[in-house]
Amino acid sequence: MWLEFFQSAVVIVALLYVPGVILLHASGMSKPWAFVTAPLVSCALYFIEGEIFSALNIPVPLAVMILVPLLIAALVNGYVYYVASKNKEDHRGEKPIKSKASRAVKQPTYRMPSFVCEELPFWIPLLYVTIGLLTVGLLFLPTLPSASSFVQGWDIVHHLDVTQAMIESQKYSSIHYDFYSTIEASITPWEPGASGFYPSGWNIIVALTTQLVSTTVPIAGNALNFVSAAIIFPLSICSLIAKVLPKHRIALTSGAFVCLAFFVFPWSLLIYGPIFPNTVAFCVMPSIWWIFMQMTRSKTPKHDLIWLVIIFILGCITLFVLHPSTIFSSIVVLLPWSFARIGESKRKVVLFGKRVKPVTLAYAFFIFALVIWSVFYYVLIIRGVALNFWWSAYSSLQDAILHALGMDFIGQSYAGGEVVSPQPILSICVLVGAVWTFKHKQARWMVSAFLYLSILCIFIITFDVPLKGYLSGFWYTDPFRIAASCIIMAIPLAALGLATLVEAALETFSTCREKLSQYQSQGQGQAKNQAKTQTCVFYNIWAKPLIAGAVIACVVALNYVIPMPNLKSEEPIPAALAFKQASEKAYGDHYILTSEELEFLRRVELTVPSGAVIANLPQDGSLWAYGTNNIHVLWRFPNGYDASERPASAILRKRLNRIASDPEVLQTAHDLNVQYVLILNNVVDYSNAVTSTYKPGTFRGITQITNTTPGFEVVLEEGSMRLYKITL
Repeated sequence: MWLEFFQSAVVIVALLYVPGVILLHASGMSKPWAFVTAPLVSCALYFIEGEIFSALNIPVPLAVMILVPLLIAALVNGYVYYVASKNKEDHRGEKPIKSKASRAVKQPTYRMPSFVCEELPFWIPLLYVTIGLLTVGLLFLPTLPSASSFVQGWDIVHHLDVTQAMIESQKYSSIHYDFYSTIEASITPWEPGASGFYPSGWNIIVALTTQLVSTTVPIAGNALNFVSAAIIFPLSICSLIAKVLPKHRIALTSGAFVCLAFFVFPWSLLIYGPIFPNTVAFCVMPSIWWIFMQMTRSKTPKHDLIWLVIIFILGCITLFVLHPSTIFSSIVVLLPWSFARIGESKRKVVLFGKRVKPVTLAYAFFIFALVIWSVFYYVLIIRGVALNFWWSAYSSLQDAILHALGMDFIGQSYAGGEVVSPQPILSICVLVGAVWTFKHKQARWMVSAFLYLSILCIFIITFDVPLKGYLSGFWYTDPFRIAASCIIMAIPLAALGLATLVEAALETFSTCREKLSQYQSQGQGQAKNQAKTQTCVFYNIWAKPLIAGAVIACVVALNYVIPMPNLKSEEPIPAALAFKQASEKAYGDHYILTSEELEFLRRVELTVPSGAVIANLPQDGSLWAYGTNNIHVLWRFPNGYDASERPASAILRKRLNRIASDPEVLQTAHDLNVQYVLILNNVVDYSNAVTSTYKPGTFRGITQITNTTPGFEVVLEEGSMRLYKITL
């Protein structure tokens, strides 16, 4: 099982990086920058392809789904190389100019145009990936009882079943999606409704991986979450810091050690919900920011600008299909950056014969953005075009401020405050980094974005007023997602703060070294000169890296081990331990679908014919049987069995136990081709979001079946669990 997990992780890396790197290579972008940006492009190619085939109502084979993006990337690369080589041949016949001025200038070689961007040595992305793999491997993977474990929350019902339906239907779409595959349309319990959008990028990648590795959806899903946290997110943060602070190498290096040090993100989002699509989208999101910043530079070459626009459009498609909330989070972050860029611009803008000051332009841009934001809010939310869930406040203002200062932001929430403990070490790093930006008058826009999101976190968990929906963006505005955006903006500041502490330590060491050199210079003799030379060699080669490493190691270690008060713990507890305990609880053995029941489902899978329709009680955990074991249970959602339910579903749900005496029930079972009945352990706890919808008697046609009920034969039996075969 774990072998399949790591195979899935390797396949996901190949899916998300190979097409993107190949296509970005055609732009002339350097390999490190292509590496950190590739998922934006690769995902978009898969998503666009899936929507096109879905719109044409054509099932797309797995091989086609995988090969088309690779073929597009290869063709673009080939075309660019062909044009470059053709230009070179066209200029071979030209006679060289022999003037003295021309001889002083190197003749053009007409190679592929190079992409102009900041220097990014390859070892830096590799450092981010290495630290990411170690951190996630040590903190997250040990909390999983098995590679197929999953958080049995409300959202996972959609994630697992929709993915399995994609695999069977061979349709990978965020518009035409369902809990049931195309061939199962007749057994869908509800009347078909109008198509609607739901971000299914996570499902598409998991569906492709599941088929390529021949594994299960939960294993492939965990592998995607692992890759997102350990590789995609660190590389995205690397691209952001490298763009914003290109000359600050220590800050860029420090970012590798702090990008996964905040337990609000990505850690808590691996438990809460679980909202895996949003988690992956947040992991990818920072990489589009550097594209936007590079695209809006005043001196961007035309060749680069064309490619940047293409990449930006593909990136927006990727974020939208992964989760649209990241679009609005990006707007919140990039608005201060744009405001600062316009205010510092040296371009001359003349209006009505008068030059407009940059500050005036900046304020005009801000007002324009505010108007557009308001229009979007009216059209999408007030008019009901998009979802807008209301999340009630649960904190006092004082507590909310303390949580923001402690970098835990969420506190005692309705979703489990035990996930997060305060992290004062990171609070200090963020504060030092913010001071650095104002002292050096560089990247101050990051502080503005971070402060806005921090105040927003305080506001939405403290006050219940309509304004918080307007201020926090659209689609979903719960505290966990807003806090995740805030943490993403805190990471570059923390990297700056850690780098400042490292520089302070190096400066202190340098001062001590100078005093030592002055003391040594007062002496005479060859032995003392030789000792001085050895000291210089040690300082120049080893001292700086050792001191920097020691400071970083101390800060990181203190962040992970300092016990802090936790709202669900009697004793102070380190943030890392608080997360591990919460993760073990979330992914551990549950009262809904236990390990015993999962083993029973495995036996059912081996017993029944492939594709056999099985009636079930969804709240006993069998609603996940389709997503976990590809068992075609009839009812796959915990609620919705009301006026919109099809009559056939209601008949079986209420009267299947009467199949031997009720001709209508027998005919309905034959029409839907229901062959078996699955009963797991009884629903004993209604505290979970899934089981809370259960009302005794709703599925009395299932629960009243016993070993002696006419028309049913026991096939498998273990404790109170049964698999019956309909014999009529």
